[in-house]
Amino acid sequence: MNEGTGGRPRELTDHEVLSAFNEVEKPVATAELLADTTDAPRRTVLRRLRELEDGDRVKRWKVGGRAVVWWPADNE
Repeated sequence: MNEGTGGRPRELTDHEVLSAFNEVEKPVATAELLADTTDAPRRTVLRRLRELEDGDRVKRWKVGGRAVVWWPADNE
């Protein structure tokens, strides 16, 4: 849930997540950075990133024990 709003968490569109990569101005981003950029909960961003990965629209790389970076697929 969004803090302070109660109720359901905010929905996040594919377009919002993919556009956030442009705002970050880096070749890769973490779910936390994209959450800050979209003003959405990290869990919501992570769920959407996984759905986009299933559709081959983003790629991910586990760079450490728990660290994962994401980037738009070449076709985006």
